[in-house]
Amino acid sequence: MDAMGTGATAACRPDGAGPVRMDKPRRPQASPLFRLVADQFRTLQLVYDERFAPAYGAWRAVVPEVADKFLACGVLEHGFARVRCDACAHEYLLALSCKARYFCPSCHAKRLALWTLWLEETLVAPVPHGQVVLTIPKRPPQSRTDPAAGRGA
Repeated sequence: MDAMGTGATAACRPDGAGPVRMDKPRRPQASPLFRLVADQFRTLQLVYDERFAPAYGAWRAVVPEVADKFLACGVLEHGFARVRCDACAHEYLLALSCKARYFCPSCHAKRLALWTLWLEETLVAPVPHGQVVLTIPKRPPQSRTDPAAGRGA
């Protein structure tokens, strides 16, 4: 991990020609989702209450925040980390990410990959699995009909 804690690493090429990037540089402005959000989000924000609120509910305050973070994700002008090879001192810039799960495809894929790795290394036993099902236990039936039963009264 680099000094900024971004997870980016650099390693020297065997021929000493500088660092090998361990990540692929992204071009977020080229994606259709980025262009759609950049071009149409403010319009959606203006007409949402009139056109969509009756069917889909009130506009949540977190929505503009997530959209703004997404538009800044992967863009050097909005922040970067300098990744430097300790051995040869070559360096490159790595754009910061928004870390907005579910909305930003790049950040969500990274989080999903990290979660999968954690799941494999920590939670699932090291035996062959054909299928893994994660469930949430249900409350006892009496606690739904009798509120006092759930409190131990």
